[in-house]
Amino acid sequence: MKVNIIPTNYKEIKDYIEGNSTIGHKIWGAIPYEDGYIFRVYAPNADEVYIKGDFTNWQNERLIKNDEFGYFYGFYKAKVNDYYKYIVVKNGNWMEKTDPFAHAMDGEGDFAAKITAEDDYVFNDDEFIKTRGKNYDKPLNIYELHIGSFMRFSGNVNFLDIVDNLINHIKEMGYTHVEIMPVTEYPFYPSWGYQSTGFFAISHRYGTVRDFKKFVDLLHQNGIGVILDVVAVHYASDYYGLDHFDGTAMYESQYMDLKYSEWGSNNFDYSKGHVRSFMKSSMAYLIEEFHLDGIRIDAVSYMVFYNGNKNRGVHEDNIFFIKNLNETLEKLHPDVMRIAEDSSDYPKVTHPVCEGGLGFDYKWDMGWMNDTLRYFKVDSFNRRDYQSKINFSMFYFYNERFILPLSHDEVVHLKKSMLDKMNGSYEDKFKQLKVLMTYQMTHPGKILNFMGNEIATFEEWNENVGIRWDYLAYPIHDSYNCFIKDLNKLYKDEKAFYKYDYDMAGFQWRVVDDNTNSVFAYERKADEDRYLVILNMANVYQPYYEIYYDEDLVFEEVFNSLDEKYGEYRNNKRRIEVKKGNNLGLELWQYEAVIFKIKKL
Repeated sequence: MKVNIIPTNYKEIKDYIEGNSTIGHKIWGAIPYEDGYIFRVYAPNADEVYIKGDFTNWQNERLIKNDEFGYFYGFYKAKVNDYYKYIVVKNGNWMEKTDPFAHAMDGEGDFAAKITAEDDYVFNDDEFIKTRGKNYDKPLNIYELHIGSFMRFSGNVNFLDIVDNLINHIKEMGYTHVEIMPVTEYPFYPSWGYQSTGFFAISHRYGTVRDFKKFVDLLHQNGIGVILDVVAVHYASDYYGLDHFDGTAMYESQYMDLKYSEWGSNNFDYSKGHVRSFMKSSMAYLIEEFHLDGIRIDAVSYMVFYNGNKNRGVHEDNIFFIKNLNETLEKLHPDVMRIAEDSSDYPKVTHPVCEGGLGFDYKWDMGWMNDTLRYFKVDSFNRRDYQSKINFSMFYFYNERFILPLSHDEVVHLKKSMLDKMNGSYEDKFKQLKVLMTYQMTHPGKILNFMGNEIATFEEWNENVGIRWDYLAYPIHDSYNCFIKDLNKLYKDEKAFYKYDYDMAGFQWRVVDDNTNSVFAYERKADEDRYLVILNMANVYQPYYEIYYDEDLVFEEVFNSLDEKYGEYRNNKRRIEVKKGNNLGLELWQYEAVIFKIKKL
């Protein structure tokens, strides 16, 4: 059944087409009306559009075209859980398409859109929402996870299958936030969600809209923030999706060298207003509907430069979109973090748009990650030639607000697990990984680790296999997990390790150029609190190592990677008094990371 008189807000449609909307999901798709649904689809270059579904007995029904704005519409007595598709006709070609604004899809079949009920889930996270923010001067220790492989079951893994175990694990370990790899609908499981077809739909693999709401709500009720990975650079090129949606290059570029990404997907063309509105609406919907505390935007360097190629120059249309997106979301949700996964050296990524920046709150420090991992792959003796891999990060650090990531990308595709990246024997790998993790946690910047890093898994991550929690039955892995737990607690409890992350007052090198011994030392500070971090990166015992100080001070050991509780051999906490004019002198063991609290004598 169709009716010609359908309520329509033409200003909202005009705003959407011109790129000025964040409510596309309220304009397009299946909109409840009286005893059925209005179906509205934007396809300006299509000759005709038909709809078929459970409510038409899967017979094609022609939609009415609005010539002024280029959309098609109709009213049908459809109901919740009905499936449907659009058939777009252009130049005699008939193409089956899924509704881009569907909130659910038949992921096991042909990805038909599914009508979902307006969800009445009531969140109980008011107290958490009131206190959340950007966390610039607060602890931000992120646990990155993939829903489908945090735990494995037969068949798909629902959000609610893992939520209790996840909450218990996060609270026990002391992380502040989880970052979830993409959960919007996508066809190819090994893409991990980074090639989506449904930017308003929760993946059928993980549950319903209501399931995801409850998942986030329960995490919030337990004091855990939720960040979601979103993809704005490209989309899956499957025939039923956005590709050639109205018979022309509607969401993508018409030029082949701009259309395709290196992953074989289609790049979004942000020179088009409706594409800008589409993506802004998707992100606003996800933030608002699911109470997200942050979004992490994938592959920003591939947006800033043409397909990530700096030699081709800056992609001005994408720069305009990124700035507009960040300004828009900042106005709508000033307490929600926006994080850029950007491997380029494009300047001012985390500076406000009004100051010439892109407007993100944080940027992943891919340079720190690459340099650090390269350093730890080198054998102990030759690390003297790689000193700059450790000290270089502080030369540029204050240019942006950085997060230090050891993410899923570093433990796949033959790159080895974090533990297996370390040089040397099995036991030495554990010692060095503890030094690396101490370095990460005490270096200025916020922290991110992928699931499994906390138990030192030896295999690479595999999306088809759950995390090997049985590793914790082995003492060396269990004691390492205890080490991470204590390190997380120290970070969270002591403001010196986070309050002035982005202020030069919070950091001072004490030993930066000792390439002979491969020892580094630095202070972290906040107000009256001072801590000295010493990292012996070499497999060399130092019976008496000196660090210059010209104050009357007491150094009280508060943390040591070689503590016997972590499966090593040290069992005494040192207290060293230093008088003005005398250096701090101490014994350093091979691959030792030690932290002292500094007090006035």
